[in-house]
Amino acid sequence: MTQLTTEVENRIKTLQSEIEKHDKLYEQHQPIITDGEYDVLYQELMELEEKHPEFKTPDSPTQRIITSFVSSLKKVRHEKPMLSQDKVNDEAGIRKFLAKNTTNSRVIIQQKLDGLTIVNGYENRKMKQSVTRGDKEIGEDVFHTIQTIADVPKSIAFENELSVRMEAIIPNDEFDRINEDGKYSNSRNLVSGTVRQLDSSVAKERNLQGIVFELEKAVGKTFANDVERLEFLKEQGFHVVPYVVFEAHQVDEIVDYCLRYEEEIRLTVPYILDGLVIKFDDLELREKLGSTSKHPQWSCAFKFKSLDATTTLNQVICQVGKSGQLTPVADFDKITIANVEISRATLHNFDLIETKDIRIGDRIVVARANDVIPKVIKSNHNERTGKEVKILIPTECPCCGSPTERIGKNIYCTGVDCSEQMEGKLAHFVSRKALNIDGLGEETVKMLLDKGYIETFTDFYRLHEKADELQNLDRFGKRKVEKMLKGIEESKSMPFQKVLYGMSIRLIGDSATKAIAEEFGSMKALIEASDNVTALTNRLLTLDKFGEKMATALTDFITHEKNRDLVQQLEDYGLTMTTEAPVVDEGLAELTRLDGKTFVITGALSKSRDEFKSDIEARGGKVSGSVSKKTAYLLMGDDAVGTSKHKKAVDLGVTILSEDAFNEL
Repeated sequence: MTQLTTEVENRIKTLQSEIEKHDKLYEQHQPIITDGEYDVLYQELMELEEKHPEFKTPDSPTQRIITSFVSSLKKVRHEKPMLSQDKVNDEAGIRKFLAKNTTNSRVIIQQKLDGLTIVNGYENRKMKQSVTRGDKEIGEDVFHTIQTIADVPKSIAFENELSVRMEAIIPNDEFDRINEDGKYSNSRNLVSGTVRQLDSSVAKERNLQGIVFELEKAVGKTFANDVERLEFLKEQGFHVVPYVVFEAHQVDEIVDYCLRYEEEIRLTVPYILDGLVIKFDDLELREKLGSTSKHPQWSCAFKFKSLDATTTLNQVICQVGKSGQLTPVADFDKITIANVEISRATLHNFDLIETKDIRIGDRIVVARANDVIPKVIKSNHNERTGKEVKILIPTECPCCGSPTERIGKNIYCTGVDCSEQMEGKLAHFVSRKALNIDGLGEETVKMLLDKGYIETFTDFYRLHEKADELQNLDRFGKRKVEKMLKGIEESKSMPFQKVLYGMSIRLIGDSATKAIAEEFGSMKALIEASDNVTALTNRLLTLDKFGEKMATALTDFITHEKNRDLVQQLEDYGLTMTTEAPVVDEGLAELTRLDGKTFVITGALSKSRDEFKSDIEARGGKVSGSVSKKTAYLLMGDDAVGTSKHKKAVDLGVTILSEDAFNEL
C-alpha cells in the first residue's frame, strides 16, 4: 500500500467517524455544526468513497441512517426500506444525474421539505397508521400526533390498502410564534419533538402541516408514471408537494430552474426548504435503475446552500431604540450566508441571552432562515474552552448614561434626553404609520438631525423658516422642500391616534393608541384625565388588552412635565389631535355591514397590511393577527395558500377573500 492510499484510507475513516458523531448529535437535537458545514464533510466522504470503493464499508454514514428512538413509542418495521435521497450541490451534479435518463423520461422537480418524514397507511378508506422513517428499516408509531394535523385526511375515497410518504412540517409564522423563547434552533427540531411526544394536544395546538411527496402503495391501482400518481393523491384529498415537469431534452432549463429557485424563490416559500428533489417520471425507468442500500438511483436531491454558519462571538453592542429599548447585537468574525457577508446579528433581548447561556468567545450559529435579518440561533456549549465571558445586563444606557430598567424580557433606558432614542423617535414620528409626512424618510431625518435643523418633534413645524437654506443641501432642491413642507402642514390635521402613536411611548403600540383614542377622543381630554392618575389608570385597565405595565407607561409619559410642554407646543403649532369619525361616502354604504366584522390579512397583496387595515377600520371592521372562530374574513394573497392561517380558515369555515373579491365588496 502506497503512502497516498494510506492517507486516503485514514481520511475516509476520520470522515466516517466525524460524520457519525454529528449524526448522533443531530438526532439528539444538539448539533455543533451547521447543515452547510455537515454537507461539506459528507460531500468529501462521498467523493473519496466513489474514487476508492475498496475503503467504503457497510457501516459508513453514506450507507446507513443514524437515528435514535423514543423508548415509549411503539416500534414498527417498514414493508420496504425508507431510503433517503442522494445529494448533488451544483450544476455538474445535476447534469451527471440527468445523464442516467436513458429512456427520455420526463423529469419531475419537487420542493425538498425540511421536516420529519412519515409513512401514512390507509385501509378501508380510513387512516390506520403513521410511522416515522426511523433508521429506514424500523420507525416509530406516531399515529396519535399525526391524526391531529388538519390537512392530513383521516378518510379517503380509495377503498384498497394505500400508503404514502409525507413530510410533517411547520410554517414559518407558526415556528416564530411558538419559538419566541428560542428553545428550538430550527423548525425541523420543533417538528420532530412535537410529533414524537406522547401528548397529542401539543401537536394539535402547533398547527403542523402534512405534505405528501410520494405514493408508496395503492393495491389494485396501476400507473404509467409518477405524475399520474401525484394527481391521484390530490384526488384523494392529500396536500401534495408542489412540482413542475420538464421534458428529457430540457437539461439546460432544468439546471436554470434549480439554480434560480435557490437564489430567487426559496425565501418566498412560507415554510423551510433545504433543496429540490429531481426525479424521473417514468416508473419503468425507475424499476430499471433500482436503488443502492441507502438511495434510489432514479432521484436525487439538489441541496441548497445552508442559510446558517458558525462563527465566534467577539462582543455584544447595545442599540437604543425609539422607545428606549436596548437591543443586544452580536459582533462576530465575518461569515458569508447566501452570498452576503455578515459580521453582526441581533440577539433579540437579554432574556434570550440568559436562557440560551450565550457568552463572549462562544462559537455561535447565525442564520437567515425565514428572514433577511440575521439572527443568532444558539451557542455551541460543547466547544467551550473555559475562557468564555458572561454577557452582563447593562445598568446604564450606552448612549446617555441614564439608569436602565427591566420590563419583562427587555431592558430600557430611563433617560428622557437620550440622543439615540431621539433619532429613532423623530424618524418614527414622521413615518407612514404615524404622522405620514411626505418627503421625510429615515435618511432625511438623520441628515436634518446631524445638521442641527431638528432636535424634537416641534422642530418639524419650524422648518418652513429655513426653506431657503434647505434647498441648498445635498439631494435637496426647491421641489423637494416644497413637497416636504406641504406634507408637514397637512400632518397638522392628523387624528389623535396617529399623533399619540408617533410619540413612541414605551409599550404603547398601534392597537393601544387606537383604543386610547376611542376612549378619550382627544389629546386634551387625555391630559385632563391625567390630573387624577389613579382614576386614569383604572380607566385604562378597562380597555381591551390593556395591562398594568402599559397603563403605568402611559401615565408616566403623559404626566411628565416635559411631555406636557411638548403636547402644548404641538397644539400651538396647529395640530388638532382629535379623533375623527370615519367618513364613509354613499358609494360605500354597502360596507357599513362590516361593523364588528373581524378580518385577518395574510400573504402578498398590492398594498401594505396597514393600508388594508385602515380601509377595513374606516368601515367599522376590525383586524386581528390570528384566525379564530370570531374571524369573518381571511384576506389572502395567492402565496399564502397552504399556510397555517389558510388551513385554519378552511377548518373553521371562514370566508376567504382574494384581493379582487375584497375590492368587490
